[in-house]
Amino acid sequence: MFFIRRKKVVVDYDTLSDSRIAGFFELGLINAKLILPKPPVPTESDHRARRAWETIERLRRIKGVSVKLDGSLLDSSRLVDVAKRQKATLLTANSALGAETKDLRVVTTTAIYQLFRPTYLPGTELRVRISKKGKDKNEGIAYLEGGVKVVVEDAADAIGSELDVTIQGALDTDVGRVVFAKRRFTELR
Repeated sequence: MFFIRRKKVVVDYDTLSDSRIAGFFELGLINAKLILPKPPVPTESDHRARRAWETIERLRRIKGVSVKLDGSLLDSSRLVDVAKRQKATLLTANSALGAETKDLRVVTTTAIYQLFRPTYLPGTELRVRISKKGKDKNEGIAYLEGGVKVVVEDAADAIGSELDVTIQGALDTDVGRVVFAKRRFTELR
């Protein structure tokens, strides 16, 4: 299991340039020996290399995590070979890289982020601030933490106000999650 004992984890360069990876390991859920590609020396215009080095420095300060750098791991085929030989888990943001590896445990950053994404089940009650009108004339639009869009039925007249709403359903779209809700309390007219 991923959380039980000290694991070997190989991380690809694109994933290493994403500082959220360090945040994930800072949670302290995993004791790991990280095998990382050694990024090039950053130049002023190479922001990716600079971010990768910043992530490495954060990872080095985490108790229970050790870091080993290998310059040859910038090549993805070499990276996969090392992960297989070390019997390591490959942590990647590149779902295509994960798909091409058959006999290797692959964890994608998308899968990790999905685990920690809030679930909005029908019947859940929330308080939202209506920020604008929706497509339909009676809809109001609000946003939750993380950019989740909430379409509230019969709330177009409440722009700038906070409302208690009840979730009716949710939909994952190519631009993010959309939650549909209705007012919890309606005024008698």
